[in-house]
Amino acid sequence: MKEILGYIVGKTTNTELSFLSDKIPEIGSYVSIKYDDGKEILGMVEGVIQGCPVFDEILNVKDLLKLKKLEIEDSFYIMGKIKVLGDTDNKKIPRTPPKPGTEVCVADDKLLKKMFSNGHIEIGKLISKNVPVKLDANKLCSRHLAILAITGMGKSNTVAVLLSELNKLNATVLVCDVHGEYKYIQSRDSNNKLKTHIIKPKINIYNIGSGSLADLAGVDVQATKQRPYIRKAIKNVKNRYKESDFNSAEEYINEVIAELESFIEINKKDADSIQTAIFRLEDMLQFKKHLIALHYNPIDEIRDNHINILSLERLDENDMDIIVSYFSKEILRDRKDSLRSGAPKPIFIIFEEAHLFVPQNRHTKSKLYISRIAREGRKFGVGICLVSQRPKTLDQESLSQCNNLIISKLIEPSDQSHVQHASENLSEDLLKQLPGLNVGEAVILGPALKIPAIVKINKFNGDYGGEDLDIVGIWVNDNKHNNEERLSSDDMFGGLD
Repeated sequence: MKEILGYIVGKTTNTELSFLSDKIPEIGSYVSIKYDDGKEILGMVEGVIQGCPVFDEILNVKDLLKLKKLEIEDSFYIMGKIKVLGDTDNKKIPRTPPKPGTEVCVADDKLLKKMFSNGHIEIGKLISKNVPVKLDANKLCSRHLAILAITGMGKSNTVAVLLSELNKLNATVLVCDVHGEYKYIQSRDSNNKLKTHIIKPKINIYNIGSGSLADLAGVDVQATKQRPYIRKAIKNVKNRYKESDFNSAEEYINEVIAELESFIEINKKDADSIQTAIFRLEDMLQFKKHLIALHYNPIDEIRDNHINILSLERLDENDMDIIVSYFSKEILRDRKDSLRSGAPKPIFIIFEEAHLFVPQNRHTKSKLYISRIAREGRKFGVGICLVSQRPKTLDQESLSQCNNLIISKLIEPSDQSHVQHASENLSEDLLKQLPGLNVGEAVILGPALKIPAIVKINKFNGDYGGEDLDIVGIWVNDNKHNNEERLSSDDMFGGLD
Protein backbone atom coordinates (compact mmCIF):
# COMPACT_ATOMS: atom_id res chain seq x y z
CA MET A 1 0.00 0.00 0.00
CA LYS A 2 1.49 3.30 -1.07
CA GLU A 3 1.80 6.14 1.41
CA ILE A 4 -0.51 9.05 0.52
CA LEU A 5 1.33 12.34 0.74
CA GLY A 6 -1.47 14.69 -0.28
CA TYR A 7 -4.01 15.65 -2.94
CA ILE A 8 -3.79 17.70 -6.14
CA VAL A 9 -5.41 21.13 -5.95
CA GLY A 10 -5.91 24.10 -8.27
CA LYS A 11 -5.53 24.15 -12.02
CA THR A 12 -3.51 21.24 -13.41
CA THR A 13 -1.24 20.92 -16.45
CA ASN A 14 0.61 17.95 -17.89
CA THR A 15 3.97 19.37 -16.68
CA GLU A 16 3.27 21.08 -13.32
CA LEU A 17 0.93 20.32 -10.43
CA SER A 18 0.19 21.72 -6.97
CA PHE A 19 -0.86 19.62 -3.99
CA LEU A 20 -1.99 20.04 -0.41
CA SER A 21 -0.44 17.88 2.27
CA ASP A 22 -0.48 17.38 6.02
CA LYS A 23 3.20 16.35 5.95
CA ILE A 24 6.24 18.39 4.94
CA PRO A 25 7.91 16.67 1.94
CA GLU A 26 11.58 17.19 1.14
CA ILE A 27 12.47 19.21 -1.92
CA GLY A 28 13.88 16.78 -4.44
CA SER A 29 11.75 13.86 -3.22
CA TYR A 30 9.68 11.84 -5.69
CA VAL A 31 5.95 11.19 -5.88
CA SER A 32 3.75 8.96 -7.98
CA ILE A 33 0.27 9.82 -9.22
CA LYS A 34 -2.22 7.31 -10.65
CA TYR A 35 -5.16 8.41 -12.75
CA ASP A 36 -7.13 7.62 -15.93
CA ASP A 37 -7.60 3.88 -15.38
CA GLY A 38 -4.16 3.05 -14.07
CA LYS A 39 -1.93 5.60 -15.81
CA GLU A 40 0.96 6.37 -13.44
CA ILE A 41 3.34 9.31 -13.61
CA LEU A 42 6.43 10.20 -11.61
CA GLY A 43 7.00 13.69 -10.30
CA MET A 44 9.61 15.60 -8.30
CA VAL A 45 8.74 17.95 -5.45
CA GLU A 46 10.37 21.20 -6.56
CA GLY A 47 8.99 23.58 -3.97
CA VAL A 48 7.21 23.57 -0.62
CA ILE A 49 5.54 26.38 1.32
CA GLN A 50 3.89 26.49 4.73
CA GLY A 51 1.16 29.01 5.44
CA CYS A 52 -1.45 30.02 7.98
CA PRO A 53 -4.44 32.19 6.99
CA VAL A 54 -4.58 33.59 10.52
CA PHE A 55 -1.26 35.36 10.01
CA ASP A 56 -1.69 36.42 6.38
CA GLU A 57 -3.00 39.93 7.07
CA ILE A 58 -1.10 40.64 10.31
CA LEU A 59 1.19 43.70 10.08
CA ASN A 60 1.75 44.34 13.81
CA VAL A 61 4.12 42.21 15.90
CA LYS A 62 2.04 42.63 19.09
CA ASP A 63 -1.06 41.38 17.32
CA LEU A 64 0.92 38.45 15.93
CA LEU A 65 2.14 37.45 19.40
CA LYS A 66 -1.42 37.56 20.75
CA LEU A 67 -2.66 35.34 17.92
CA LYS A 68 0.30 33.01 18.33
CA LYS A 69 -0.95 32.10 21.80
CA LEU A 70 -4.27 31.06 20.26
CA GLU A 71 -2.84 29.21 17.27
CA ILE A 72 -3.76 25.61 16.63
CA GLU A 73 -1.98 23.14 14.35
CA ASP A 74 -5.08 22.75 12.18
CA SER A 75 -4.81 26.34 11.04
CA PHE A 76 -1.55 25.66 9.15
CA TYR A 77 -1.38 24.29 5.64
CA ILE A 78 1.40 22.77 3.52
CA MET A 79 1.40 23.19 -0.24
CA GLY A 80 3.88 21.64 -2.62
CA LYS A 81 4.78 22.07 -6.27
CA ILE A 82 5.38 19.02 -8.44
CA LYS A 83 7.38 18.87 -11.67
CA VAL A 84 5.98 16.05 -13.84
CA LEU A 85 8.88 13.91 -15.04
CA GLY A 86 7.13 11.31 -17.15
CA ASP A 87 5.03 8.19 -17.11
CA THR A 88 6.48 5.15 -15.38
CA ASP A 89 6.40 2.98 -18.51
CA ASN A 90 7.95 5.12 -21.23
CA LYS A 91 9.35 8.07 -19.25
CA LYS A 92 7.40 10.44 -21.49
CA ILE A 93 5.39 13.49 -20.45
CA PRO A 94 1.66 12.53 -20.44
CA ARG A 95 -0.70 14.22 -22.88
CA THR A 96 -3.44 14.76 -20.28
CA PRO A 97 -3.13 16.11 -16.71
CA PRO A 98 -4.68 14.48 -13.63
CA LYS A 99 -7.82 15.96 -12.06
CA PRO A 100 -7.80 18.06 -8.87
CA GLY A 101 -8.37 15.83 -5.86
CA THR A 102 -6.22 13.00 -7.24
CA GLU A 103 -4.03 11.28 -4.63
CA VAL A 104 -0.32 12.11 -4.54
CA CYS A 105 1.68 9.16 -3.15
CA VAL A 106 5.26 8.79 -1.99
CA ALA A 107 7.20 6.99 -4.75
CA ASP A 108 8.49 3.68 -3.34
CA ASP A 109 11.99 2.27 -3.85
CA LYS A 110 10.82 -0.32 -6.37
CA LEU A 111 9.42 2.36 -8.67
CA LEU A 112 12.46 4.62 -8.25
CA LYS A 113 14.87 1.79 -9.07
CA LYS A 114 12.84 1.07 -12.20
CA MET A 115 13.18 4.71 -13.25
CA PHE A 116 16.76 5.54 -12.19
CA SER A 117 18.79 2.34 -11.80
CA ASN A 118 18.82 0.74 -15.26
CA GLY A 119 21.99 2.30 -16.71
CA HIS A 120 25.62 1.17 -16.90
CA ILE A 121 27.34 3.80 -14.72
CA GLU A 122 26.43 4.28 -11.07
CA ILE A 123 27.13 7.96 -10.45
CA GLY A 124 25.43 8.33 -7.06
CA LYS A 125 22.22 7.99 -5.05
CA LEU A 126 18.99 9.97 -5.14
CA ILE A 127 19.25 12.79 -2.62
CA SER A 128 15.92 11.85 -1.05
CA LYS A 129 16.31 8.04 -1.08
CA ASN A 130 19.10 5.49 -0.99
CA VAL A 131 18.37 4.49 -4.59
CA PRO A 132 21.27 4.14 -7.06
CA VAL A 133 21.30 6.51 -10.04
CA LYS A 134 22.82 4.83 -13.09
CA LEU A 135 23.57 6.55 -16.39
CA ASP A 136 23.28 5.03 -19.85
CA ALA A 137 26.88 5.00 -21.07
CA ASN A 138 25.85 4.88 -24.74
CA LYS A 139 23.81 8.06 -24.40
CA LEU A 140 26.43 9.67 -22.15
CA CYS A 141 29.22 9.28 -24.71
CA SER A 142 27.23 9.81 -27.89
CA ARG A 143 25.34 12.87 -26.62
CA HIS A 144 28.29 14.37 -24.74
CA LEU A 145 28.47 15.59 -21.15
CA ALA A 146 29.23 18.78 -19.22
CA ILE A 147 30.19 18.78 -15.53
CA LEU A 148 29.71 22.26 -14.09
CA ALA A 149 30.07 23.76 -10.60
CA ILE A 150 31.81 26.44 -8.61
CA THR A 151 35.22 25.57 -7.12
CA GLY A 152 35.22 23.08 -4.27
CA MET A 153 31.81 21.53 -4.96
CA GLY A 154 33.03 18.11 -6.09
CA LYS A 155 33.79 18.27 -9.83
CA SER A 156 37.05 16.33 -9.46
CA ASN A 157 35.35 13.64 -7.36
CA THR A 158 32.59 13.37 -10.00
CA VAL A 159 35.20 12.88 -12.74
CA ALA A 160 37.02 10.29 -10.60
CA VAL A 161 33.77 8.34 -10.05
CA LEU A 162 33.03 8.56 -13.78
CA LEU A 163 36.50 7.24 -14.64
CA SER A 164 36.14 4.37 -12.18
CA GLU A 165 32.80 3.35 -13.67
CA LEU A 166 34.03 3.66 -17.27
CA ASN A 167 36.99 1.50 -16.31
CA LYS A 168 34.54 -1.27 -15.35
CA LEU A 169 33.15 -1.07 -18.89
CA ASN A 170 36.63 -1.47 -20.39
CA ALA A 171 36.26 1.98 -21.97
CA THR A 172 38.91 3.91 -23.83
CA VAL A 173 39.18 7.35 -22.21
CA LEU A 174 41.50 10.32 -22.70
CA VAL A 175 41.72 12.89 -19.89
CA CYS A 176 43.25 16.25 -20.77
CA ASP A 177 44.65 16.77 -17.27
CA VAL A 178 45.49 20.44 -16.78
CA HIS A 179 46.52 20.31 -13.10
CA GLY A 180 47.85 16.77 -12.79
CA GLU A 181 44.87 15.73 -10.64
CA TYR A 182 44.43 12.31 -12.23
CA LYS A 183 48.05 11.44 -12.98
CA TYR A 184 48.22 8.96 -10.12
CA ILE A 185 44.54 8.14 -9.71
CA GLN A 186 43.91 4.70 -8.29
CA SER A 187 41.00 2.87 -6.74
CA ARG A 188 41.17 1.06 -3.39
CA ASP A 189 38.70 -1.48 -4.73
CA SER A 190 40.74 -4.59 -5.50
CA ASN A 191 38.05 -5.69 -7.95
CA ASN A 192 38.30 -2.47 -9.96
CA LYS A 193 41.96 -1.53 -10.28
CA LEU A 194 42.10 1.32 -12.75
CA LYS A 195 43.99 0.68 -15.96
CA THR A 196 45.79 3.99 -16.43
CA HIS A 197 48.38 5.16 -18.92
CA ILE A 198 50.27 8.46 -18.76
CA ILE A 199 50.87 10.27 -22.06
CA LYS A 200 53.58 12.90 -22.23
CA PRO A 201 52.48 15.88 -24.34
CA LYS A 202 54.23 15.91 -27.70
CA ILE A 203 53.51 17.21 -31.15
CA ASN A 204 54.75 16.09 -34.57
CA ILE A 205 56.46 19.29 -35.64
CA TYR A 206 56.48 18.28 -39.33
CA ASN A 207 52.73 17.62 -39.49
CA ILE A 208 51.44 20.81 -37.89
CA GLY A 209 50.73 23.98 -39.84
CA SER A 210 53.09 26.94 -39.91
CA GLY A 211 50.70 28.93 -37.72
CA SER A 212 50.82 26.33 -34.95
CA LEU A 213 54.59 26.09 -35.21
CA ALA A 214 54.86 29.90 -34.95
CA ASP A 215 52.54 29.82 -31.92
CA LEU A 216 54.67 27.15 -30.29
CA ALA A 217 57.76 29.26 -30.95
CA GLY A 218 56.12 32.27 -29.33
CA VAL A 219 55.86 34.37 -32.49
CA ASP A 220 53.19 36.98 -31.87
CA VAL A 221 50.00 36.72 -33.95
CA GLN A 222 50.50 40.37 -34.92
CA ALA A 223 54.02 39.67 -36.26
CA THR A 224 52.96 40.21 -39.87
CA LYS A 225 56.48 39.81 -41.25
CA GLN A 226 57.87 36.98 -39.15
CA ARG A 227 54.97 34.61 -39.72
CA PRO A 228 54.91 34.84 -43.55
CA TYR A 229 58.66 34.21 -43.66
CA ILE A 230 58.31 31.17 -41.40
CA ARG A 231 55.45 29.89 -43.59
CA LYS A 232 57.56 30.35 -46.72
CA ALA A 233 60.60 28.65 -45.17
CA ILE A 234 58.52 25.63 -44.07
CA LYS A 235 56.95 25.36 -47.52
CA ASN A 236 60.36 25.39 -49.22
CA VAL A 237 61.78 22.78 -46.83
CA LYS A 238 58.76 20.48 -47.28
CA ASN A 239 59.02 20.81 -51.04
CA ARG A 240 62.56 19.45 -50.83
CA TYR A 241 62.29 16.92 -48.00
CA LYS A 242 59.87 14.38 -46.64
CA GLU A 243 59.50 13.70 -42.93
CA SER A 244 61.42 10.45 -43.36
CA ASP A 245 64.46 12.43 -44.59
CA PHE A 246 65.01 13.81 -41.08
CA ASN A 247 66.30 11.92 -38.06
CA SER A 248 64.96 14.31 -35.45
CA ALA A 249 62.77 17.34 -34.84
CA GLU A 250 65.90 19.42 -34.19
CA GLU A 251 67.28 18.49 -37.61
CA TYR A 252 64.06 19.58 -39.27
CA ILE A 253 63.83 22.90 -37.41
CA ASN A 254 67.48 23.63 -38.10
CA GLU A 255 66.75 23.17 -41.81
CA VAL A 256 63.88 25.69 -41.49
CA ILE A 257 66.27 28.08 -39.70
CA ALA A 258 68.84 27.65 -42.47
CA GLU A 259 66.13 28.47 -45.01
CA LEU A 260 65.24 31.62 -43.07
CA GLU A 261 68.91 32.65 -42.99
CA SER A 262 69.01 32.37 -46.77
CA PHE A 263 66.19 34.93 -46.97
CA ILE A 264 68.19 37.65 -45.22
CA GLU A 265 70.49 38.43 -48.18
CA ILE A 266 67.66 38.89 -50.63
CA ASN A 267 65.28 40.62 -48.17
CA LYS A 268 67.63 42.99 -46.34
CA LYS A 269 64.87 45.43 -45.44
CA ASP A 270 63.21 42.67 -43.38
CA ALA A 271 66.47 41.31 -41.95
CA ASP A 272 65.56 42.21 -38.36
CA SER A 273 62.18 40.46 -38.59
CA ILE A 274 63.70 37.35 -40.14
CA GLN A 275 66.44 37.28 -37.50
CA THR A 276 63.83 37.57 -34.73
CA ALA A 277 61.94 34.62 -36.23
CA ILE A 278 65.19 32.65 -36.19
CA PHE A 279 65.76 33.53 -32.51
CA ARG A 280 62.24 32.36 -31.69
CA LEU A 281 62.81 28.97 -33.37
CA GLU A 282 66.17 28.60 -31.63
CA ASP A 283 64.53 29.35 -28.28
CA MET A 284 61.89 26.73 -29.04
CA LEU A 285 64.62 24.16 -29.64
CA GLN A 286 66.22 25.09 -26.34
CA PHE A 287 63.21 25.42 -24.06
CA LYS A 288 60.53 23.27 -25.68
CA LYS A 289 62.57 20.37 -26.92
CA HIS A 290 60.47 18.01 -24.77
CA LEU A 291 57.32 18.94 -26.72
CA ILE A 292 58.47 18.44 -30.29
CA ALA A 293 59.05 15.20 -32.18
CA LEU A 294 59.21 13.63 -35.63
CA HIS A 295 57.84 10.26 -36.75
CA TYR A 296 55.25 10.66 -33.97
CA ASN A 297 51.56 9.79 -34.07
CA PRO A 298 49.54 10.63 -30.93
CA ILE A 299 47.06 7.87 -31.77
CA ASP A 300 49.81 5.32 -31.13
CA GLU A 301 50.12 6.69 -27.59
CA ILE A 302 46.46 6.09 -26.70
CA ARG A 303 45.97 2.64 -25.21
CA ASP A 304 42.63 1.02 -25.96
CA ASN A 305 40.51 0.08 -22.93
CA HIS A 306 42.61 2.30 -20.64
CA ILE A 307 42.20 5.62 -18.89
CA ASN A 308 44.79 7.65 -20.77
CA ILE A 309 46.03 10.74 -18.92
CA LEU A 310 47.44 13.50 -21.13
CA SER A 311 49.66 15.25 -18.61
CA LEU A 312 49.50 19.02 -19.24
CA GLU A 313 50.30 20.47 -15.80
CA ARG A 314 53.75 21.81 -16.71
CA LEU A 315 52.59 23.71 -19.79
CA ASP A 316 51.42 27.29 -20.21
CA GLU A 317 47.99 27.96 -21.74
CA ASN A 318 49.37 28.58 -25.23
CA ASP A 319 51.23 25.26 -25.35
CA MET A 320 48.28 23.39 -23.82
CA ASP A 321 46.02 24.81 -26.52
CA ILE A 322 48.36 23.63 -29.28
CA ILE A 323 48.73 20.13 -27.81
CA VAL A 324 45.00 19.65 -27.12
CA SER A 325 44.11 20.96 -30.57
CA TYR A 326 46.59 18.54 -32.16
CA PHE A 327 45.33 15.51 -30.21
CA SER A 328 41.66 16.40 -30.85
CA LYS A 329 42.24 16.81 -34.58
CA GLU A 330 44.14 13.51 -34.90
CA ILE A 331 41.65 11.54 -32.79
CA LEU A 332 38.68 12.70 -34.87
CA ARG A 333 40.54 11.92 -38.11
CA ASP A 334 41.57 8.46 -36.86
CA ARG A 335 38.09 7.57 -35.62
CA LYS A 336 36.57 8.59 -38.94
CA ASP A 337 39.02 6.32 -40.75
CA SER A 338 38.37 3.46 -38.30
CA LEU A 339 34.61 3.63 -38.82
CA ARG A 340 34.98 3.72 -42.59
CA SER A 341 37.22 0.63 -42.45
CA GLY A 342 34.55 -1.22 -40.48
CA ALA A 343 36.44 -1.26 -37.15
CA PRO A 344 35.03 1.56 -34.98
CA LYS A 345 37.09 2.55 -31.93
CA PRO A 346 34.91 4.56 -29.52
CA ILE A 347 36.70 7.00 -27.22
CA PHE A 348 35.53 9.41 -24.51
CA ILE A 349 37.58 12.61 -24.08
CA ILE A 350 37.42 14.60 -20.84
CA PHE A 351 38.56 18.22 -21.05
CA GLU A 352 39.41 19.56 -17.59
CA GLU A 353 39.27 23.38 -17.32
CA ALA A 354 37.30 23.34 -20.57
CA HIS A 355 36.89 27.15 -20.54
CA LEU A 356 40.59 27.39 -21.45
CA PHE A 357 40.09 25.40 -24.65
CA VAL A 358 36.57 26.40 -25.75
CA PRO A 359 36.09 29.93 -24.38
CA GLN A 360 33.01 31.98 -25.17
CA ASN A 361 34.51 35.19 -26.56
CA ARG A 362 38.04 34.21 -27.55
CA HIS A 363 39.58 32.20 -30.38
CA THR A 364 41.72 29.18 -29.58
CA LYS A 365 43.10 26.44 -31.79
CA SER A 366 41.38 23.77 -29.69
CA LYS A 367 37.99 25.41 -30.08
CA LEU A 368 37.79 24.55 -33.77
CA TYR A 369 38.30 20.81 -33.29
CA ILE A 370 36.48 20.37 -29.98
CA SER A 371 33.46 22.17 -31.46
CA ARG A 372 33.68 19.91 -34.49
CA ILE A 373 33.76 16.81 -32.26
CA ALA A 374 30.78 18.20 -30.33
CA ARG A 375 28.83 18.46 -33.60
CA GLU A 376 30.06 15.37 -35.45
CA GLY A 377 31.76 13.09 -32.92
CA ARG A 378 28.78 10.91 -32.05
CA LYS A 379 28.67 9.57 -35.62
CA PHE A 380 32.25 8.33 -35.27
CA GLY A 381 32.27 7.16 -31.66
CA VAL A 382 33.99 10.22 -30.17
CA GLY A 383 32.31 11.57 -27.04
CA ILE A 384 33.40 14.57 -25.01
CA CYS A 385 33.00 15.82 -21.47
CA LEU A 386 33.54 19.52 -20.70
CA VAL A 387 34.47 20.19 -17.07
CA SER A 388 34.46 23.76 -15.79
CA GLN A 389 33.92 25.94 -12.72
CA ARG A 390 33.34 28.96 -14.97
CA PRO A 391 30.30 28.07 -17.11
CA LYS A 392 29.67 31.64 -18.31
CA THR A 393 33.08 31.66 -20.02
CA LEU A 394 32.40 28.39 -21.90
CA ASP A 395 31.53 28.56 -25.58
CA GLN A 396 27.75 28.34 -25.65
CA GLU A 397 27.62 26.48 -28.97
CA SER A 398 29.88 23.69 -27.67
CA LEU A 399 28.03 23.60 -24.34
CA SER A 400 24.68 23.31 -26.14
CA GLN A 401 25.94 20.12 -27.84
CA CYS A 402 26.44 18.55 -24.40
CA ASN A 403 22.95 17.15 -23.97
CA ASN A 404 23.87 15.55 -20.63
CA LEU A 405 24.55 17.83 -17.68
CA ILE A 406 25.85 17.19 -14.17
CA ILE A 407 25.50 20.56 -12.44
CA SER A 408 26.59 21.13 -8.86
CA LYS A 409 26.26 24.37 -6.95
CA LEU A 410 26.08 27.49 -9.14
CA ILE A 411 25.47 30.78 -7.36
CA GLU A 412 26.10 33.51 -9.95
CA PRO A 413 22.97 34.35 -12.00
CA SER A 414 25.19 34.86 -15.06
CA ASP A 415 26.49 31.27 -14.77
CA GLN A 416 22.97 29.93 -14.31
CA SER A 417 21.61 31.94 -17.23
CA HIS A 418 24.46 30.85 -19.53
CA VAL A 419 23.83 27.18 -18.76
CA GLN A 420 20.06 27.53 -19.13
CA HIS A 421 20.41 29.18 -22.53
CA ALA A 422 22.63 26.31 -23.65
CA SER A 423 20.30 23.58 -22.36
CA GLU A 424 16.62 23.38 -23.23
CA ASN A 425 16.19 20.67 -20.56
CA LEU A 426 17.14 22.85 -17.57
CA SER A 427 13.86 24.24 -16.29
CA GLU A 428 13.48 27.40 -14.21
CA ASP A 429 12.52 25.28 -11.21
CA LEU A 430 15.59 23.05 -11.44
CA LEU A 431 17.70 26.19 -11.88
CA LYS A 432 16.43 27.47 -8.54
CA GLN A 433 17.80 24.36 -6.84
CA LEU A 434 21.42 25.01 -7.86
CA PRO A 435 22.39 27.63 -5.22
CA GLY A 436 21.08 25.40 -2.43
CA LEU A 437 23.05 22.28 -3.32
CA ASN A 438 25.65 21.03 -0.84
CA VAL A 439 29.12 19.69 -1.60
CA GLY A 440 28.83 16.51 -3.66
CA GLU A 441 25.22 17.11 -4.68
CA ALA A 442 24.21 17.73 -8.28
CA VAL A 443 21.31 18.05 -10.67
CA ILE A 444 21.64 15.46 -13.46
CA LEU A 445 19.63 15.65 -16.65
CA GLY A 446 19.83 14.52 -20.24
CA PRO A 447 19.38 11.43 -22.43
CA ALA A 448 21.74 9.36 -20.25
CA LEU A 449 19.14 9.51 -17.45
CA LYS A 450 15.99 10.73 -19.28
CA ILE A 451 14.39 11.88 -16.05
CA PRO A 452 16.09 14.75 -14.16
CA ALA A 453 17.33 13.88 -10.69
CA ILE A 454 18.95 15.60 -7.74
CA VAL A 455 21.76 13.24 -6.77
CA LYS A 456 24.32 12.77 -4.03
CA ILE A 457 27.39 11.83 -6.07
CA ASN A 458 29.24 8.75 -4.80
CA LYS A 459 32.54 9.37 -3.01
CA PHE A 460 35.40 8.00 -5.10
CA ASN A 461 36.95 5.07 -3.25
CA GLY A 462 40.57 5.84 -3.97
CA ASP A 463 43.15 8.56 -4.40
CA TYR A 464 43.50 11.41 -6.87
CA GLY A 465 44.94 14.92 -6.76
CA GLY A 466 41.83 17.09 -6.76
CA GLU A 467 41.09 17.20 -3.05
CA ASP A 468 41.63 20.29 -0.89
CA LEU A 469 44.89 20.60 1.01
CA ASP A 470 44.86 20.41 4.81
CA ILE A 471 46.47 23.85 5.01
CA VAL A 472 46.34 24.16 8.80
CA GLY A 473 47.81 20.68 9.20
CA ILE A 474 50.69 21.55 6.88
CA TRP A 475 51.41 24.78 8.79
CA VAL A 476 51.33 23.00 12.16
CA ASN A 477 53.61 20.20 10.98
CA ASP A 478 56.05 22.67 9.38
CA ASN A 479 56.20 24.66 12.61
CA LYS A 480 56.78 21.48 14.64
CA HIS A 481 59.52 20.38 12.23
CA ASN A 482 61.21 23.80 12.36
CA ASN A 483 61.11 23.82 16.18
CA GLU A 484 62.68 20.36 16.29
CA GLU A 485 65.44 21.49 13.95
CA ARG A 486 66.07 24.59 16.06
CA LEU A 487 66.29 22.52 19.29
CA SER A 488 68.65 20.08 17.59
CA SER A 489 70.83 22.98 16.45
CA ASP A 490 70.88 24.43 19.99
CA ASP A 491 71.99 21.07 21.38
CA MET A 492 74.76 20.85 18.78
CA PHE A 493 76.23 24.21 19.76
CA GLY A 494 75.61 23.84 23.47
CA GLY A 495 72.92 26.51 23.57
CA LEU A 496 75.59 29.27 23.17
CA ASP A 497 74.58 32.74 22.07
